[in-house]
Amino acid sequence: MAPQPDIEQLLQVEHARELQQMQPRGAPLKREFAAVSEDRYRLTVSEIGLALEVDRLRRDHHELIGELSVYCQLPGARTVNGTLSIADFNLSSARARSERAKLLTERANAPSVDMASLVEELCQRVLQADRAGQPAIDLRQLPRPGADDDTISAEGLVLPKRHPSIVFGDGGTGKSYLALYVAGRIAEKGASVALFDWELAGDDHRDRLERLFPDGMPRILYARCDRPLVYEVDRLRRIVRDGGIEFSVFDSVAFACDGPPEAAEVAARYFRAVRQIGGGSLHIAHISKADNADEKPFGSAFWHNGARSTWYIKQDDASAGTDVLQVGLFNRKSNLGRLRPPLGFSISFGEETTTFRRTDVADSPDLAAKLTVRQRMAYLLRGGAMTVKQLAEEIDAKPDTIERTAYRNKGLFIVMEGGRVGLQERKA
Repeated sequence: MAPQPDIEQLLQVEHARELQQMQPRGAPLKREFAAVSEDRYRLTVSEIGLALEVDRLRRDHHELIGELSVYCQLPGARTVNGTLSIADFNLSSARARSERAKLLTERANAPSVDMASLVEELCQRVLQADRAGQPAIDLRQLPRPGADDDTISAEGLVLPKRHPSIVFGDGGTGKSYLALYVAGRIAEKGASVALFDWELAGDDHRDRLERLFPDGMPRILYARCDRPLVYEVDRLRRIVRDGGIEFSVFDSVAFACDGPPEAAEVAARYFRAVRQIGGGSLHIAHISKADNADEKPFGSAFWHNGARSTWYIKQDDASAGTDVLQVGLFNRKSNLGRLRPPLGFSISFGEETTTFRRTDVADSPDLAAKLTVRQRMAYLLRGGAMTVKQLAEEIDAKPDTIERTAYRNKGLFIVMEGGRVGLQERKA
């Protein structure tokens, strides 16, 4: 069934027949043009019970394309649930305007209505509005966002609230499970959350959601996607807009691409689509087999550059194939603040439930190897001061690296007499 606008409030249906008979052919009608949203415009002729609405606007080969819906309450009109016609429409084409006006006249069964004039006016007004775009604003007039306006956190994972983030890692590291768990925690805080899925199916995620939240599943809007994101953008943008979605999960980047992830233009098109859809988002990506693959997502450098935050997820190899998966998350990029400390999770897969529990990354030798020297020093020194030689042996680093790190981070470390290193808070 076609979506119905608030047409009842705009049209005086009870007088449509009288007004149509009284309206001389060619006489001017009162028309109201309005921008319903950023990419949705409506031309209403309330005197005769008619409204033309164009939605899902996009540029294709420099021509403006949209979906034109015409709602009609004229007596004798051939409508479906009050809709005269819905179809894609090239607003830039004079020929398309003429052909669509002819079709509307036939289906409305109203030869006295100048459909050609109405279609022409709608096209001109929408084209002018599209060219004008959003006006420039004085940045000084915008309210300064607070910390709570910039980020959203779930179980220690801090993400930008209005921009894209990426979690990337090898297969089998629990990326999709983690994303669903984070989405559920965000939803429990009252935010509207969506999951856009290219890999599994709705019933798979539904089963996982109940395993993760056995005491009550949070509301997550789900949409299965079969085409690349650039072709799904109109549908997903409508879902986000109509559902008031504040945060979305995209699983996963590789399947949502419209070309090889190594191509810069593919990444650029992907992020343009994400911006059109709107809201904050978390995107699941993979890694390559090359050296330093844990620094950036697989593909073009634009994936790392286009995201405002990236997190690398690694599995403790010792937990592979067991019912308890140990993983660590390492913040590789943060445009809107400092880099966040690493996070550790123990994921227990039971018969009926899946449980996430926070752990310390440094407790796992395999995961601790991904920590910086500074982070490993801080973890070791929790037990008390140590000599430079002892730290170097434990961390497998050179003594001069330990000394240099201690002196460069005097807010965290203190170098004591005798060459021992401790934590500042212990002195305090």
